[in-house]
Amino acid sequence: MTDIDQAIRDVVKGASVVTIGLFLELLIAFVAQVVAARYLSAADFGGLTAGTALLDIGAIVAGLGLASGLTRYLPRVETGEKRMLALVTVGLSLVTSTALGVAVATNAGFIASEVFGNPNVTVSIRVFGAAIPFATLLNVAVGGIRGQERSTYWVLVKNIVHPIVRIGLVVTAVLYGADQAGLAGAYAVPYVVSATIGLVLLHRTLPRTRTDFDRDRIEELTRYSLPFTVTGVSSFVYRSIDIFLVLYFIGDAATGVYGVAYAAVSFMGMFSTAVNFLGSPIASRLESDGAVEDVMAMFRAVVRWLLVASVCALVPLGVFATDFIDVIYGSKYAAGGTVLTILAVGFAVKNVLSIHNSILEAVGRSKVLSVNSAIAAVTNLGLNLVLIPRMGIVGAAVATTASFLLRDGLAAIQVYLALDETPLSWRATRSVTLAVPFLAVVWTVVAPATPGTFLWLVGITGVTATAYVVAVLLVFGLSETDVMIIRSAEEQYGLPLGRVDGLIRWLAN
Repeated sequence: MTDIDQAIRDVVKGASVVTIGLFLELLIAFVAQVVAARYLSAADFGGLTAGTALLDIGAIVAGLGLASGLTRYLPRVETGEKRMLALVTVGLSLVTSTALGVAVATNAGFIASEVFGNPNVTVSIRVFGAAIPFATLLNVAVGGIRGQERSTYWVLVKNIVHPIVRIGLVVTAVLYGADQAGLAGAYAVPYVVSATIGLVLLHRTLPRTRTDFDRDRIEELTRYSLPFTVTGVSSFVYRSIDIFLVLYFIGDAATGVYGVAYAAVSFMGMFSTAVNFLGSPIASRLESDGAVEDVMAMFRAVVRWLLVASVCALVPLGVFATDFIDVIYGSKYAAGGTVLTILAVGFAVKNVLSIHNSILEAVGRSKVLSVNSAIAAVTNLGLNLVLIPRMGIVGAAVATTASFLLRDGLAAIQVYLALDETPLSWRATRSVTLAVPFLAVVWTVVAPATPGTFLWLVGITGVTATAYVVAVLLVFGLSETDVMIIRSAEEQYGLPLGRVDGLIRWLAN
């Protein structure tokens, strides 16, 4: 088996594990969120949404980008250096995150009243501020696990332990009649548990031997990592600054409605997250061996199915967006239907284009990524300031979608200019020619005739997704890479394909 075939197998295998884990995480988190959203008023849920956003930005700033540094350097350094790098990055993160967490928690009242102009969110800010050190250490642990290419540990920490602890605490808080503070604690405490387990698992992946402190190596890793702080902050701005601006301009009730729509669309992000989880470190390993062409071939092989998965997800989250929110979250959040449709389109394009960021990361262009994110962040901030006062939460969704397209579009152009190649070949993206008429028919013909109930929503989603996948296979068939992956799964897991084997050979011709 060639190196590129092995790399594709590793990515697909890791992506499969991570996809299952992400689905479990999102499903459990989704249930917890629905429970919280239905239990709390829209205003209180808006406070909870603002608090979680504050926790995210706090962990990004305090982490100094060191999680990304571990992801890149652990696959590249000698065995003895790995433990030394992990110990130093965890120590640095602990110091910076503790200082920031204490500052936020002790000044929660000032931040709520003077920065956000809404004292009702004080309790959420205080609780989530105290959780910043644990969220930061969780990110570092996961970055190290990712660098060690241990996808099962990622799944255990991020996709199983964290959401299960959260839903358990959320349900308990609801049963005992907790207020916003109790629900905030139910969201924050899981970071303590998952960070502890994540650090233990990272420790298990590392070799027992350890070299002495290497100042030069630490400085090299830090120089590479620090731009990711800018990238992370910029990414937060174009992903989540709208939460704070909606809170400031419109109020906590609108923040709750917008937060519901944004959380719902997060399901779409699991496809690209799963691929990029192992895609980036494996691409880094290939690039360090001088196999840049293999890096491109590896990502080209998965683009096709990222596109197909995104189109299928557009049916419930784009076409039936209002029905989805009404059925799942309740009528008090139904105003977020248009917002969900806009965000779903943005996430669908982001799923495909985001692989370019992993390619740039693999070839060491962290500063380029920082510039792209900064440009997208400034654009997002400007658009939000202009559009939210005029268009409300719909304006926030437009601004976020535009910034996604700008950042990932810039990355796509830069990959092509730097490597004179692109993973977006015609063979990889031609299924879009079926997607446009397919979605048009669902939107104009199927949707108006479909009752807005849970069973109908699930049924139509399953039928339309199956129809689209079948159409793609009948028109374009299976690629050599697709067949290689199927044969590898058949061999590794002893899958009895039987009559399906003849269909596979027919589709491969």
